[in-house]
Amino acid sequence: MADPLAGRFGDLGAGLLLGVAGTLACLAVWARRPDAPVAGLALAAAGVVALAATGAGAAPALPWPAVAAAALVAGVLLADFDRRWRGHGLALPLLAVSAAGVYATVPDVEAALVVLGAALPFCLLGWPGPLALARRGRRPPSLGAAGALAAAGLLTWTVASGGAGRPGSVVGGLACLGLLALEPVARRLDPRRRGPLGPLERRPALAWAVLAAQAVLAGVAARVVGRPERAATALLLAAAEAAVALAAALLLVRGGKDRSGRTPNA
Repeated sequence: MADPLAGRFGDLGAGLLLGVAGTLACLAVWARRPDAPVAGLALAAAGVVALAATGAGAAPALPWPAVAAAALVAGVLLADFDRRWRGHGLALPLLAVSAAGVYATVPDVEAALVVLGAALPFCLLGWPGPLALARRGRRPPSLGAAGALAAAGLLTWTVASGGAGRPGSVVGGLACLGLLALEPVARRLDPRRRGPLGPLERRPALAWAVLAAQAVLAGVAARVVGRPERAATALLLAAAEAAVALAAALLLVRGGKDRSGRTPNA
């Protein structure tokens, strides 16, 4: 089996180096201003500088208006997720899983590998590390609305660039957002607006299950949704994955109501 990193350690190393620098800068700001929403902007800046330094990436497979529209939708959903679950520090680790999924999806992996390297150090700012600080009244660093849009823009451009050789992989790469996109939708479909992650309020250790679910969703997006050549076929597969995931989420919410007679933490 061919080594997927053969000849690409420089791209990964550049992303990691800039990611570490961005993480340290974010941590310095957070130490002085815990509520400053700088994590998303720091991640996006680290990724952009790393991409510029390596020259990785090609022209996007989508027209710029389509890239901008996809980035806007992804950014709004990501900002919603981050706002709801900031206290649990979930957005940054889940975003790194999405970046890994993009790397496993697109045929041209240079830019995806750089962005993955930049995203990995930011996991140190998310779950489970800062939860001890959160219990003392300091919440983990936040993406913020602007940072969520910037991070979503970086990921969307990476998908559109790396997927130029196989249009279906663009759909699969975007589907790697997984829970970051589906949880806000599921929460709005729940009449009590608790959503499937509601049990995290009482049992923070369930974040391991959330990370596992994100890995499964990103894996299906990478190895199933993103495999077809045609974008239309990939869209059908993405819709099926989203429908199954949302149905499972709503069943989980309903199960919580049936066991207790009310929504958990209602």
